[in-house]
Amino acid sequence: MKFERATVIGAGAMGSGIAQVLSQAGIEVVLKDVKDEFVERGLKNIKRMYDSRVKKGTMTQEDADRLFSKVRGTTSYDELGEPDIVIEAALEEIDVKLEIFKTLDMICPAHTLLASNTSALSISEIAAATKRPEKVLGMHFFNPAQVMKLVEVIPGVKTSEETIKHAMALTKDVMKKTPVRVKECPGFLVNRLLFPYMNEALWALQEGATPQEIDDMMVQFGMPMGPLALFDMTGLDVCAHVNKFLYNEYGPRFESSPLLDKLVAAGCLGQKSGSGFYLHEQGAVPQKGEAKKTNPKLEEIIKELNADGKVRKSSKKVDAHRIILPMFNEAMYALQEEVVTPADVDTGMEFGCGMKGGLLKIAQEKGLEWCLTEINAHHKELGERFRPSWYLKKLVRAKVENFSELEPKQMAVR
Repeated sequence: MKFERATVIGAGAMGSGIAQVLSQAGIEVVLKDVKDEFVERGLKNIKRMYDSRVKKGTMTQEDADRLFSKVRGTTSYDELGEPDIVIEAALEEIDVKLEIFKTLDMICPAHTLLASNTSALSISEIAAATKRPEKVLGMHFFNPAQVMKLVEVIPGVKTSEETIKHAMALTKDVMKKTPVRVKECPGFLVNRLLFPYMNEALWALQEGATPQEIDDMMVQFGMPMGPLALFDMTGLDVCAHVNKFLYNEYGPRFESSPLLDKLVAAGCLGQKSGSGFYLHEQGAVPQKGEAKKTNPKLEEIIKELNADGKVRKSSKKVDAHRIILPMFNEAMYALQEEVVTPADVDTGMEFGCGMKGGLLKIAQEKGLEWCLTEINAHHKELGERFRPSWYLKKLVRAKVENFSELEPKQMAVR
């Protein structure tokens, strides 16, 4: 299938980033939103992306102008034309998406693929709102879409293999990004693995580690930034919303410390509010290596939470493996459910999170038996968020040391 025309629904940060990527690939793009001001803001954002490339010397002004001219904005469905693909990047609310897809199904040509950029909502439910579920899929880009390489490609229950093949080719060959095929599940791959790790940082903080200690050890481990800095950058309210969704879907493995809700209730939402786990002075740019200022409210809230003595504490000092092992264990559950292949776990964490060397390097370095022993010990002391995957137990019983020992046919999950 040749992709010549595309539509992006939603002109916010993600939508405008996706539109820029498509236009740079030579595709004519219609950028739609509900208000002219939103569309104009999205177009200005795309123009800034092209101006930045010219300033850096990676693109000529002539090329930037030519590619930017491929994008036009609208507030009307009547002006979408006949797109080969529509990528929806609207509000992360299922009712909003269902209404959009019902409309797209009625007005788009029969050949048009309909994709959602949702980070967690059900692709199958969205597809069921149309009369072409075989042509509906998830294409989850990462923020900022014009920079991040990873795209999770998610088939719904009725998505055809042909649709997935075309979407994978568009992502890899046309947009020059790295696609990972992910079996539909709540949170897909990256968010599903990321939140147990972020949650464990909260519990470690409540046990007495400082935000700077936790973030520093995780950066040293190979993460591009610490989990608490990531909370602040993303927004504590956004993270709390996503985690509630994942907890409702998966249960106790996603139990979050009450510390998160307490901070949100106190108005400590991260960078956007001026304070989260750290203080963020407006206009102040921290120098490299400069220690961040911890939010003074944090100590008070932790002291209040710990006053009832109900917090289960580890007998060991918090280290990087304690915080990363819930992520590793969730990867084992994802492999157990055949959501992805082992290779795709590492690809996802490298290109979606910036994790150096990939997540499964723990198995390479320590061995699966060591991982299981540690997870079991934490499970005994800290509870259900460390309940080990039976797939991990199976590999240990088979005396597998790391994933490189598995036959290719055992690693191929589709």
